Amino acid sequence: MRIACHPCETKEALPMRDGNQELQRWQQQMAQLDSETNTLHTQITNLEPVSTKSWDLCVIDGNVHLETPIRSLDELLRYNQASIRYLSPFQQLFRREHIQFKGVSTSVALASTGLIIRYATPRNQPRHIMYHGLAEMAHKWMDSLVDLYMERFNPYVGLLHRQSFLEHYHGLDDPLSSAIALAVCVDTIAYFYPQLEYSMQEKRDVAEFFYVCCRDKLLEMYDDPSQQLEAVISTNLLMQYLMDVLLEFAEARRLITIALLVCHDLEFQELSLVQNALFQRARSDLQICMCNIDLIVDDKFDYSRVQYQRIFVLDDEPQSTRVYFTMWKHILEFVGSRYATTLAEHAWSSVLHGKECELSLDLVLQFEPTIQAWWKSLPTEFRLCDDPFNLKAVRQAIESAPSSTHMMPLALIHVTTAAVQSTFLQPQSSIPEQANSDVINILRQRALYLTLCSTQALIHVMVKNLEVDIEAMPLSFGYMMGILHAICNIVSCLRLKLPPEMQNMLSYCFDKLRSVVPLDHHIPEESVTKLQSFVITRRSNPIVIYESYPIPRLAMLSDIFQTCFRHMNSLVSL
Repeated sequence: MRIACHPCETKEALPMRDGNQELQRWQQQMAQLDSETNTLHTQITNLEPVSTKSWDLCVIDGNVHLETPIRSLDELLRYNQASIRYLSPFQQLFRREHIQFKGVSTSVALASTGLIIRYATPRNQPRHIMYHGLAEMAHKWMDSLVDLYMERFNPYVGLLHRQSFLEHYHGLDDPLSSAIALAVCVDTIAYFYPQLEYSMQEKRDVAEFFYVCCRDKLLEMYDDPSQQLEAVISTNLLMQYLMDVLLEFAEARRLITIALLVCHDLEFQELSLVQNALFQRARSDLQICMCNIDLIVDDKFDYSRVQYQRIFVLDDEPQSTRVYFTMWKHILEFVGSRYATTLAEHAWSSVLHGKECELSLDLVLQFEPTIQAWWKSLPTEFRLCDDPFNLKAVRQAIESAPSSTHMMPLALIHVTTAAVQSTFLQPQSSIPEQANSDVINILRQRALYLTLCSTQALIHVMVKNLEVDIEAMPLSFGYMMGILHAICNIVSCLRLKLPPEMQNMLSYCFDKLRSVVPLDHHIPEESVTKLQSFVITRRSNPIVIYESYPIPRLAMLSDIFQTCFRHMNSLVSL
């Protein structure tokens, strides 16, 4: 018997059925290959014609030497492009040329969180206390917390389907019996704590009550197929509280590990359209959280494993949800790219801990073209200006940006640039006798320009973010970390004084962020130097100080900001 085999007409992923898991994995790989091919095509299309300029070369002991002087970055890029395009038999010779970058010092802004968690004793064990007397207060809070979440947070992040969740919530005899309702309350307190009434201690106590109730339910729900989807979604909703409020990364990692194992079982369950949409989102979010934990705690940068291709938006969801998922899709294309992963593999220890690093000249020179190619591939709604490194155009684009979500791709470019290029401020040839001083000077000047450009751009982004979305404090805190890291490196390496306008804007952002931190979470002046000492010696971990406050991460951020500003001022005054 002969059976005709016809290719499938649809490009949609196959529904989950037993036996097609391998085929679905091939589909995902094909989708990723198609995306990478399109990106490569965009890069090739945007290549400028190579100049007819000629260079004098010689090969000594297996290394290519450039004898023609290079006077500008444009000439250096042309030379690198020509070497790859026209001298293909010698590609490996060119790529052997490495540049060393001197280390600066451990970044208080970027490395402190990971070091504090890594050297905690005992190692970041959960310290949760159940206050049973809070049940009545917690019960009174639930309706207002759920309303706040559904009105002012969920429309932007889409972690829940509004109609389905509200039908579930309003049908409960006892809301405290629902893990997902408890998790929503936890996440609301974690995100909106500056806007909520009551004292910080009351917020922490009620959040703890909700969290412990939810976690205890989850431990039973993970093994129950009828409750596994709710367990995965609820676990995802707890992550902001564990990491961004309590600094309990070990507890977060344990719950994520269990939830991701449950996700394997859910792949083979028959899910409705709404259930599948929520499952795909929760799984991707948990994978991103795990990547964030690996990055912060273990210095491992790898976002290529995040499964975001199957995220989709439902017909009855708002436009803001679509914008949010589209934004994340493109961000993950960049941070999960081969170039970003390779660059981080070689330079991340230098960025965080100030270690010397050695990179191929080709990897260094591809930084701007890679970012420009990704920027040009973005949809128009996110590509706010033609050139992300034209500061005047960037300022105008930021002023007209409709939301913090639309600014995220631009902010990502400048966070990345500020972190990386501030590490490239002290280049030197890996082989001193072969050093080309022209090339070294060009790299140094370009690194300084890009660092200053991205630092100023981030300040403008943060100012705008504080104006249009004051509730998105985690974003503003993150931007400030990137700014402080870059400025500390500039001051440490070059002893440059910041322009007055830049100083004023930075002071405005600092004061604005500190105003969000309650006075009872400001670290006393006599304790500020302990963080810098710990970062250097790894002794006397200040986590003991932070955990004495209702919201430990707020206390830590206050300490980091003060420490960085004191460090900058001390260097400038030398």
